[in-house]
Amino acid sequence: MRTTFSLIGLAAVAAAYKSTTVSNWSDNPSKLGSAIVLTPNTIASKPALILALHPCGGSGSGYQGMTTLPSQIDALNFIMILPTSNKEDGFNCWDAFSTKSNVHGGGGDSQGLAGLTKQVIQQYGVDTNKVFVIGASSGAMESNVLAATYPDIFKAAVSYSGVPAGCWLGAASSTPLAADQSCPLGSKASTYSAKQWTDLVRQAYPGYTGSYPKMMIVHGTADFAVTINNLGAQLTQWSNMEGVAFSQNVTNTPVQNWKKIVYGDGTRVVGYEVQGGGHIPPFQLGITLDWFGLKK
Repeated sequence: MRTTFSLIGLAAVAAAYKSTTVSNWSDNPSKLGSAIVLTPNTIASKPALILALHPCGGSGSGYQGMTTLPSQIDALNFIMILPTSNKEDGFNCWDAFSTKSNVHGGGGDSQGLAGLTKQVIQQYGVDTNKVFVIGASSGAMESNVLAATYPDIFKAAVSYSGVPAGCWLGAASSTPLAADQSCPLGSKASTYSAKQWTDLVRQAYPGYTGSYPKMMIVHGTADFAVTINNLGAQLTQWSNMEGVAFSQNVTNTPVQNWKKIVYGDGTRVVGYEVQGGGHIPPFQLGITLDWFGLKK
C-alpha cells in the first residue's frame, strides 16, 4: 500500500507541468545553450513567467530541482524558463562581470536571457506585468544584472546569495576562481556609497526613465563564498533606486532564524537575513510566490 501511495504522489508531481527544450533563439549574442521551458498542462489566458537562473557549476535541469516552484506551475498558471549558462573558468557560471552583460543591448548573457524571455512571452501570450526572475548565487548575481539592464521586461526579482548589479565590473570573470574577489568577498560592499551603487544601475540602461523590478533579497550570515555585507549592499542599491527607507525588522519570519528587513511599506524592497545560514539558504516557496503575486 505504501508503494501505491508513493507512485500516486510521483504521478501527481509529474503531471504538474509539461516540459520542452529551446535550443536556439534569435537574440542570443553570447550563444547561450539550451533552456528548459516548463508550462502548465493547460495554459490559461495570460500566464505569468519566471526566468530561473542556476548557481555556478549548475544547470537548468539542476536548478529545476533546487526549488519547489515547478510543483505549482499547473495550479498557479505560470511558465518557467530554466536556461544553462556558458562555461566560465571551466564551469557553468553567468556573466555578471563584462561590460557587454552589464549594459542594455550590450551583447552579453543578459541580452541573450532577455531575448529568450521575450520569445517565450510572445509564444505563450504571457502577461507582461507578470514576468519575474529568480536566481541562486551566480544566478542571483545575474538576476540583479537583469533588473538593472532589462527593467522594462522584469517586474520583480528574487536573489538568493547574490551581489548588487554591476558589482563584478572590472573583474576578468565572475566565478569563485576569478582573481578579483573584491565583489563577492565584500570589499566593494564595505566601501561603495549608495550613489555608486545606484549609478551602476542607471548606467546599465542609459536614458531609461521607467520603473524597476521590486526586489526580494535573501542571504545567510555565515556565507563563506558571498559575504553577508552583500545583502546590505543590494538593499542599499535597490532601496535608493526605489526611494524607500528602512522601516522595520521582523524576526523569525517566515521561519525561525530568518529576519525580514522591510523598506517602506514592504511592497518594493525587502531582505531576509538568515542567522547562521550558509551559501544559498533553503528555498522558501511561500514568500517567493507572495513576492511574485502568484498565490491563490
